[in-house]
Amino acid sequence: MARGGRLAAALAVAVLTSGCAGKPIGGPSSGPVLGGPSSGAPAPASSPASSSSAPARPPAWKPATLPPTTPTSILRDVVATDRAHAWAVGSDNYTPPELYTTGEPLILQWDGSRWSRMPLPGVTWKGGLKLVAAGSPTDVWAVGGPAAHEPSDNVTKVLRYDGGTWHEVPFPAGATPSLLSITDLAVVAGHAWMVGHRNTEAVILEWTGRDWKEHEAPAECVQGGTSFGGTPNFCAVTGLKAFAPNDIWAAGNGAWTGFLGPLLYHWDGTAWRTVRVGLNDKRLALTAIGGRSSNDLWAVGDTLMSPDGGALVVHGDGTTWREVGGLPAARLPDVAVDTAGNPWLIENFREPSVKLASFRGTGPWVDAPIPAPPDAVGMNLNGIAAVPGTDLMFAVGAADLPTQPRRLRAVILEYS
Repeated sequence: MARGGRLAAALAVAVLTSGCAGKPIGGPSSGPVLGGPSSGAPAPASSPASSSSAPARPPAWKPATLPPTTPTSILRDVVATDRAHAWAVGSDNYTPPELYTTGEPLILQWDGSRWSRMPLPGVTWKGGLKLVAAGSPTDVWAVGGPAAHEPSDNVTKVLRYDGGTWHEVPFPAGATPSLLSITDLAVVAGHAWMVGHRNTEAVILEWTGRDWKEHEAPAECVQGGTSFGGTPNFCAVTGLKAFAPNDIWAAGNGAWTGFLGPLLYHWDGTAWRTVRVGLNDKRLALTAIGGRSSNDLWAVGDTLMSPDGGALVVHGDGTTWREVGGLPAARLPDVAVDTAGNPWLIENFREPSVKLASFRGTGPWVDAPIPAPPDAVGMNLNGIAAVPGTDLMFAVGAADLPTQPRRLRAVILEYS
């Protein structure tokens, strides 16, 4: 992920395959896939035995069988509403030398037993999807768009699924090329929320059921002036998690007089406010957020000035926060909390390789073994989701193939 010299633009994401800013997707792969268990790590909890005579097998990550895709393909995000409904989004059939004129939006659906490709009637533009969120099996949203040559060329496309068909939702704010970039998406009670930035301005948008409403950012974000070292005051909002119409959390970072560092934001149904996590005068940013409720939140991010990432993790109950250390330098694009309340996060390394780490209340972080596709030379993951009410989890991304030019193939890992 490329980072500009100005903190205000520090969370703009460099595009690997589709030109859309969003969750990091890693760089070119040339090394082996990593992900063995840490020494001394506790064994994961066993799942119920299938019969009285058969021993229980511990849960593990394994590759899912996917419908055919055409190189190159990649998955960027995943969401699940229950054990029979999940969706993964990305891009398929693009050619690296023709990045800006090739590629098809890709949506895969899980029905409880297998993944299948969903038709997208009326979607004729070239590009991909980078975000997906769902309020129910009949209210699923996806965001993406065509590839952009420059940050000022971003065009945002919004799709909605009603349980039967995907259709495009008009999005006037992103209909023409501009500096608007959407970085995360959440759905609650029939309302879709999106966050991002327009150049250095924080953007918060809500689908009210009839149209789009742009919300004012917290007062600190728009007061103007400069902060530490002459940095212009700003707020960046990148990650999003919705629990109720009056209980939505976002993750990011900010700078204003007297403050520089990672931030959370909370919507109480009336206004957005900034929430400090106890890390001031730090060039750190939170980029993704997850949890089961406002009383059990996990947010992840990294060091803004480090090319290898800084692995920032914060845990809180909505009021008090603590930093949870013990991770190596890595990019942490996403976090999910399983049914037992344990956080899982993706660690993408520069080599590149990937690990999935979990935390069970007392250290250390535990790295789960990651199955590598046999013909891959590397792998990155971009999104992770827990299936509510079950032990099932999904992680999505792409494996690097040993080809020139470099090709990617979409992958989904299942934990069960």
